Amino acid sequence: MQNWKLRLLGYSAGAWQFRWQGLAAAFLFCLAGWLGVALIPNTFQSEAKVYINTDTLLRPLLKGLTVTTDTDQEIAVMLRSLLANPNLERVIRATDPTAGTMSGARMQDAIDDLREKVSLKNLGAANLYSIAYRGPDPKYAQSVSQSLLSVLIDSNLGNQRRDSDNVQSFLDNQIADYEQKLTQADKLRAEFKSAHINFFAAGSNGGPVEIGGGIVAATAAVTQAQTALSEAVARRDSLRAQLKTTQATLDVNAPAPMMSDGSQGSMGAAGQLAMARNKLNDLKTRYTDDYPDVANLKRLIERLQSDIKNNVGGSDGNMQGISNPTYVAIRTKLADEEAEVAVDQNRLNDAQTRVGEAKQTALEAISVQRQYEDLNRDYQVLHQNYEQLVARRESANISEAAGGQQSAVFQVIDPPLRPDRPIAPNRLLFNALVLLAGIAAGAGTALAFSEFYGRFFNIEKLSEAFSVPVLGAITAIQTTADIMRQRRTNAIFAAGIGCLMLSYLVVLFLFHSRLATPQGTIL
Repeated sequence: MQNWKLRLLGYSAGAWQFRWQGLAAAFLFCLAGWLGVALIPNTFQSEAKVYINTDTLLRPLLKGLTVTTDTDQEIAVMLRSLLANPNLERVIRATDPTAGTMSGARMQDAIDDLREKVSLKNLGAANLYSIAYRGPDPKYAQSVSQSLLSVLIDSNLGNQRRDSDNVQSFLDNQIADYEQKLTQADKLRAEFKSAHINFFAAGSNGGPVEIGGGIVAATAAVTQAQTALSEAVARRDSLRAQLKTTQATLDVNAPAPMMSDGSQGSMGAAGQLAMARNKLNDLKTRYTDDYPDVANLKRLIERLQSDIKNNVGGSDGNMQGISNPTYVAIRTKLADEEAEVAVDQNRLNDAQTRVGEAKQTALEAISVQRQYEDLNRDYQVLHQNYEQLVARRESANISEAAGGQQSAVFQVIDPPLRPDRPIAPNRLLFNALVLLAGIAAGAGTALAFSEFYGRFFNIEKLSEAFSVPVLGAITAIQTTADIMRQRRTNAIFAAGIGCLMLSYLVVLFLFHSRLATPQGTIL
């Protein structure tokens, strides 16, 4: 514990012996340091504070009618694009008179230097931003900050105008293109309808013919014809059976058969012939000669005439036979039913033919309908896109009419001013550090002299240096004159220290008063 104290006292005594050298070193170091701090150029900052208002009155009113964008994202993009090369080049050309003579490399260097000195900060509040520039010239710093603010506002308005013009041009071109496509698609639909007019004329609402309706109707007609044919065949077969069990002629001597009204009919062939002719005349008044009943009566009259002729010329005069009226009536009905069967068969054949034709028509209708739906689908898609483009063009027109009232509004809170004091360097701190460093340099110089000058200031150091025992020490006796001389020396040293501190105060006064130029040099 005592060794380090003795060592510290030895160092202090040695440094005190060379205090004048240390004081001179401190003076030289401080003067050089203060001069260096004085030569450091000042850095001035001009700052503009701008508030970007995105909550405009028209924005909620025009919601859904105009094109809406993410304003926060737009602001972020605008701030980042402010430091792009084209914008910074505009600032340089607006603030630097020598920008017109700069080469491409020099301009790029100036842009890089400007980008390093420009700072964009969010001040914490919503949409409140700071645009600042730091440079050695306060006037130039103000000019650069003002130019950056102007570029930010102008670029926003210019981008809006360019976006609006680009959108209008794009929409107009697209609408004109879709109008041509719609005209062509409508022409194709009209040509297709003309080529298949049979299908579209029979359809409803201008569309193709119904596919399943014809087949259903034809199938129903076939079923109805088959039923009618089956009934006619059944009646015909029944009449055939009755005809086989009925006699064709009757004996004239036999009693007359009972008629349907209960009276006894005539037995003469002439009477039947007259009756048939009367009935034929009655039917001709209502039907044509091709009517089945008319044709049957004609055949009956011919047969009766033949029977009468055969009976008159016959050899057997005792047995006179006449046609059985019942037989004749059954044969007449049978002929009618056979004609009805033939008609029903023709109806069935026609119905079956129509079924085949309906199926073929349905197949063709399916193909036509599929092709028409393809054409119509393309037309509907084009028409839908066309209507959307027209609606968006109207929305763009409203957005353009709204203009800046809907977009973000720039409000300059603090305009860029010309700074009257530098923001850097911090000369107060630097000069204080120079003073402390000068004092440390002086103390170090005194210690260095004491270590390398070859003097011993205590017995322990002498013993360590020569490794021999020290027998004793002779103490110097100071006289009154020595004490007075030592006091004068200490007073002069204290005055030197005071001069160093006074020099520091003078430096503070010079650097923190109006006596310093913008470049930091002392007048």
